[in-house]
Amino acid sequence: MPARRPPQPLTEDRHYNAHFVRRFTQREAEKQITKRPAAYTAEQRAALRKQLEDTKFLTPDYADKTKINIAGLLRKWKRYCEFAKLPGTWREVMQKANRAMAMDFLEYLCQTCRIGSWASSWEYFRQYKQLYASATGRYMDRNDSKEVKKWHDAILVPRYGLQAPCTRGKDVANADTLLVLQTFNIKYDTGIFSRERHRIQLLGCYLGLAFTGARPAEFVDGERKSGKDGCLEELFPRHAIGSVPSDEDKAPDEHSRLLEEMMSQEYESRGRPKALCYEDIQLMVVRHPETGEDVLAMAIRLAHHKGADNKPKPTIFFFTPTRRLIFCFISVIVSLAVHDGAFAASKFTSVREVFQHKNRGPVKCTPFRWKEEWLKRPVFRRLDDSIAEKDSDESSSENASDSSTTSKYQPLPYQKLLDDMTRQSLDAGEERAIEPKAWRRGAANAANGNASDAVRDQMMRHDPKWATFNSAYINEKVGFHLQNAFLEEPTEDSLLAMLSHIGHMRDPRARKDMVPDQVWDMMPPDPEIEALKSERAQLKGSQYRVKGTENEDRIRELTRLIASKEAQRKKNIRRAYREDYFYNRPTWDIEADESEDEYVEPAVDLQLPERAELAQILCNQPDNLSSIGLLELRIQAAELMVVLCDKRETRKRDRIRQRARTEVAVKEESPEPDPFPLLMDRKQCPLCIGDETLSFDERTFKYCRPAVMYDHFDRKHARQLGGVKQMSCHHPKCSEEALKFKHLNHFKNHVERVHGVKLRA
Repeated sequence: MPARRPPQPLTEDRHYNAHFVRRFTQREAEKQITKRPAAYTAEQRAALRKQLEDTKFLTPDYADKTKINIAGLLRKWKRYCEFAKLPGTWREVMQKANRAMAMDFLEYLCQTCRIGSWASSWEYFRQYKQLYASATGRYMDRNDSKEVKKWHDAILVPRYGLQAPCTRGKDVANADTLLVLQTFNIKYDTGIFSRERHRIQLLGCYLGLAFTGARPAEFVDGERKSGKDGCLEELFPRHAIGSVPSDEDKAPDEHSRLLEEMMSQEYESRGRPKALCYEDIQLMVVRHPETGEDVLAMAIRLAHHKGADNKPKPTIFFFTPTRRLIFCFISVIVSLAVHDGAFAASKFTSVREVFQHKNRGPVKCTPFRWKEEWLKRPVFRRLDDSIAEKDSDESSSENASDSSTTSKYQPLPYQKLLDDMTRQSLDAGEERAIEPKAWRRGAANAANGNASDAVRDQMMRHDPKWATFNSAYINEKVGFHLQNAFLEEPTEDSLLAMLSHIGHMRDPRARKDMVPDQVWDMMPPDPEIEALKSERAQLKGSQYRVKGTENEDRIRELTRLIASKEAQRKKNIRRAYREDYFYNRPTWDIEADESEDEYVEPAVDLQLPERAELAQILCNQPDNLSSIGLLELRIQAAELMVVLCDKRETRKRDRIRQRARTEVAVKEESPEPDPFPLLMDRKQCPLCIGDETLSFDERTFKYCRPAVMYDHFDRKHARQLGGVKQMSCHHPKCSEEALKFKHLNHFKNHVERVHGVKLRA
């Protein structure tokens, strides 16, 4: 038997060997820096035991969100002390608080706060007990808590009409709901985003929430803000690691402050946001065990769920390519990664290279690595017009014409995701807004029965002993056809599946804002708002300027109050009209004449050609495609997503559509003019004409008069370009020369001399 050859090294490249040596040396240096604390001596341990004996109460280790909630209740407690005119500071009042004061404070909260459910009011009392323990150093008496419970249930609940939680029902989403929302987002939505990358991010967020049942804070930034009034710092003071008290505060014995130093230690920072980051995603090419083909797969590790800091429950979900491209989560992640340039492999600069990569040698799986600097960066990031990148050393002159930037480290805020999901679901015709909780319930009910209870609870991160699914997540609409089962007839499973999920009441004619102009004209004025306007008019005394007048503060307060009440009234009218529409629309359709025209699906009118082509691929995918044809179509869709990430639309597109309807067709014999002439029209924006992220119609758009264009330039561009040290002209005729200008006035001089457009000084 011949001797076995020793295993050969995979590579002899000096570059990889040197890289390994640097990484190993760096890890060894980090180990030397992060040493364990020194062991205590016998004398120090004796002093520590003495201090622990004298310490009667240790502050509980609350989670960050819990501390923010307690600090929020502290603000309400301060207002209560001021309203009730209680003597002393809030802490002194809390030290003397008894059962009667707790009952009165709970009644004050029900009266002043917008509480609709008794679960919310009781949650306030639970936070009150945590505040009491943190401020006084002792827990509230258990008998007193039971008496407050009686007071809450017997007196406050019927007095303020507090309802039971989940009285509106539990919305459970399914695949049909996901298809409607995805189609509307990419094909029919007329909303304006800072970058079309946000539209691709919404595709990924919807798919991720539906396929994992995760809470939205695991994909986007769900961290609450602590406020600027200092309540959090006042209640939970923080000390820097290794902080040493001043000499005058030091006790004579050097061992007397051991406990304080131990308790003042803060946990080390995570070094990354609580959102889906690139290090949580593992893209890989695996060899299918049945077909033998190399396919792209993905694994996502979710750990930053509710209570992740104290009780981490990491869960890994696997994803494979789907037959319906509009449901392909892998394509969205690949397109975002290619757009970010996050792949460590230098050859992965295009989507085609990623999807067509094959395993080499005897390996069955080839994972794709990320660049070191991208590991802790979020995938779904914030896009805003006023993002200030503190960690960016590059000057903004490179993209001086851009009106928005994409953050590198700030994750997408949860409120932005919630607002866009609410608006798109209502504009798509849903009876009620779809919330992230609907996807979580849908995923849990989809796993129930198809997987074991243990796997279902693992996916939902539920503790099996509490039976959380059966108490809170199970669909209240029974999906089993009990009638036909009792009659021993064939069950209508597909019909029951449609009726037991949201979406069957969807009306494509409905919109979020669908109040007709006639209703606004007929709506009577609000007496409270009219009284405030009358008071403001009386204080102003027919004067336009109020600065420096005697009643300036009151007039400005009235102006803010009137604007707030008018906005709230308009919101209530829109909501009430929509509810009335969905209630009466079926009756109107029944009584309508059969000769009336039926509903016609709106035409797709998209200004960005990349979005129109992507909508055509995703929404009109042909059936019975071969594996090769499906892969090619998948690559085309992902490539369009990458290109679309750099595009954007503006409000001008509405006027472009109106102008297109009234324009007279040009004769075919006439030659086409130059769309980007060097000598521009005075009504054209000199920065928009060179912005390649805009559509062709928006780049060549002409305002009604020069003054309107001046207002647009000052509002959109001048404010952002004011602090730029170096900028350039992006006009197609000037971009080749790469002209550089020192400041904004220098650029305006060039625009006036070369392009014939005089801007305001």
